[in-house]
Amino acid sequence: MTLVITTCTNRKRKPVSDRLHVSALPQAKIADLATDWASRLSAAPAVFAASEIYGGRAFQEAVLAAEILDAQLMVVSAGLGLVFGNERVPPYSCTVLIDAPDSVGARVLGDFSIGRWWQALSAVSPYRQSLHDVAEVHRGLICAALSDNYIGMIADDLLSLPDEVRGRLRLFTRAPLVKVASDLRPFVMPYDDRLDGLDSPIRGTRSDFAGRALHHFAEYIVREDDGRSATDHADAVADALAGWCMAARFDRLRLDDAAVLDLIREHWDTERGSTARLLRRFRDDLGIACEQGRFADLARQVRGERG
Repeated sequence: MTLVITTCTNRKRKPVSDRLHVSALPQAKIADLATDWASRLSAAPAVFAASEIYGGRAFQEAVLAAEILDAQLMVVSAGLGLVFGNERVPPYSCTVLIDAPDSVGARVLGDFSIGRWWQALSAVSPYRQSLHDVAEVHRGLICAALSDNYIGMIADDLLSLPDEVRGRLRLFTRAPLVKVASDLRPFVMPYDDRLDGLDSPIRGTRSDFAGRALHHFAEYIVREDDGRSATDHADAVADALAGWCMAARFDRLRLDDAAVLDLIREHWDTERGSTARLLRRFRDDLGIACEQGRFADLARQVRGERG
């Protein structure tokens, strides 16, 4: 069976209890912080499948790819470790992003790195799985759509895979190759900005690039009983994108929250309160830049005003 691995998202589709916001933890050294967090996870009721908790297009694209490939879905979670998509877990809020409200880095006393947090969390989380053990059992491709931070966070796990297992790895990321460990670069599929151009059947935003690349690979590149090498798959991706035009790039205006809120209110009725349509209006018609998660939070605020 093929494995599809994707990253968790800060957007949660289920309510998070106060105790499972990482900002509720007292500051501590990284190992003690991980132990405290794991205790809270263990004490909380595991009420939802992991795949039901995460919001956002990037995650849904990975879910779709798993369905196309009839694959086992796994999630690289900053708060849980590596978990199966069907594992029942508690909703939580924990991120390795700096300056986010529930940034684990803000709770660590002493040196912090996302790799050290991953190592500490994986040692104690009640939900974590071993990538090595799972990959040994699942003998198909290992397709991983990973953001810049997360590909760095689990790099040691990927590098520790036996050569035969690592040969089945296919990576999908917007991270520049220079930020990817040299021994993992041969497994990065060569998707680029053409995936967002007019010829692409799966256009989107930079934040969901990795998930969309994985979706394209699952739908258009992988064959039944596909035993091709990473080089062969990379060549197939390059052939598929050959002749596609690059996405048009232009500088968008950046506004503060108050100005974005005013514009959301102005266009709310026209777009029928659809966050997706509003965001497309902002980016394509108004030429305004707004990160997807931030925009969703502001749109949610306006929706609350509207009752």
